Amino acid sequence: MAKRILFSLILFCAASAALAYRPYGQKTVPKVSWMNVSAPKTEKKLYMEISQDGRVMMRTETKTASITRRGVIRAQLAKDFFREIESSEILNFQNGVENKMIFYRGQVLSISAYINGELRRVDAPLNSFGEAFSHAFGEAKKNMEKLPPDKKLYGFLSAEPIEGEELDRFRSHASKEHIIKDIETYDIQKVKPLFDAIKQPYRLIPLQKRDDTKDIQLFISVYQLYGISKLFYLPSTRGVFKCQLKETGR
Repeated sequence: MAKRILFSLILFCAASAALAYRPYGQKTVPKVSWMNVSAPKTEKKLYMEISQDGRVMMRTETKTASITRRGVIRAQLAKDFFREIESSEILNFQNGVENKMIFYRGQVLSISAYINGELRRVDAPLNSFGEAFSHAFGEAKKNMEKLPPDKKLYGFLSAEPIEGEELDRFRSHASKEHIIKDIETYDIQKVKPLFDAIKQPYRLIPLQKRDDTKDIQLFISVYQLYGISKLFYLPSTRGVFKCQLKETGR
């Protein structure tokens, strides 16, 4: 009997150890993609987000107003879209994107997606993704536009990594007012929307209630972050991010 108990304990400990030390890279990556569509000829901005199970969000924004739509579209439409993402040469290899952007004046797609477990961001002319991708994109967009406006959300938070000249400008201006210190990930994790935003740059992180905004503004105050309450900079051990708070109706 004692041997059986000992053997069971050994199996339990081995299973626990395997779970505890599972490599980070082997975690399941969610199939979700978010993107912005812009065009030089129009001031209208479009944000779209889609998950493989059909959950979607769309936000259209002008200078005076914005509309947010959330809901579910047919799962097959989402699967078609992700199939085209996974086979896209631009997303997989980023071939010739810079050259195509020089004289282009049409719609530009800035898309974030997980490719082989790695989060990638690509800016390219929408028509360069190919006919099949454009069709899948158009069908998903058309069905999102049929969803009713969502007025339950309080707002959104987004984070954009900065580098190069923009990073130099930030350090130059911010250093005049504060001592710039990189904030540890552990401290950022205490404000979940903020941590989610820097984990998935450019994604609109929903703020469900006013308290979410208050927590972010308190964080800004405690760490004396450079900027204002709705547009501020977050220096972290993951890099420096430009963060923006947006209200749902504006």
